[in-house]
Amino acid sequence: MADTEDTNSTYPAHESGLVHRIMRALELTQGVEIARRYLAMNAFDGALTMLGLILGGLLTINPLNPQPGFSAILLAAFGTSIAMAISGFSGSYLAESAEQDRAVEDLGRAMLTDMSDSMYAKAGRTTSVVVALVDGASPAIAAFLIIIPLFFVPSGILDYHIAFYISIGICMTLLFVLGLFLGAVSKKNMWSYGAKTLFAGIVTAILMLTISWLTGAAG
Repeated sequence: MADTEDTNSTYPAHESGLVHRIMRALELTQGVEIARRYLAMNAFDGALTMLGLILGGLLTINPLNPQPGFSAILLAAFGTSIAMAISGFSGSYLAESAEQDRAVEDLGRAMLTDMSDSMYAKAGRTTSVVVALVDGASPAIAAFLIIIPLFFVPSGILDYHIAFYISIGICMTLLFVLGLFLGAVSKKNMWSYGAKTLFAGIVTAILMLTISWLTGAAG
């Protein structure tokens, strides 16, 4: 009885019911695995995208007159974050809805009955929304975390060079953490996965530096 009272006091009935329904839906449709893949994959994409933008700004902004170039980079980075969120949510929702509808239809044909209003169909619709939210939020959040230092430049708190370097450091750290997460999911060597994702960021930086040197794009 005490356990029941503690649970109810911690989680309101309506909230507990909603969370339970969502988790049950994800279990029925293997949505947890799908969302986990989207989380890691899209956060990784968002981080590398921001790394490319920041390195591009660092290499091309005119140090004698940095304001126009910096403003363009900041706007591009923020706009890209928003675009990734909208693109990730809408694209994932449409794709997952189509897959879930197909699964419901196939199950209905196998059972010779209409499954469109079944618990499995409702679970599929819930999964589509949850996965779409994860797909849209993960790259946008990763990107926003990386560009936070850039917002301190217009007020003069940070020099634009320092802000770029801090952002690059955040990006590399985030890539390493994502690798650790993937290692934990795979139940294999976490440090090995962390090194691999960090290596991807280092390769991106080397390629950017090489291209800027070959093209003479560096300011």
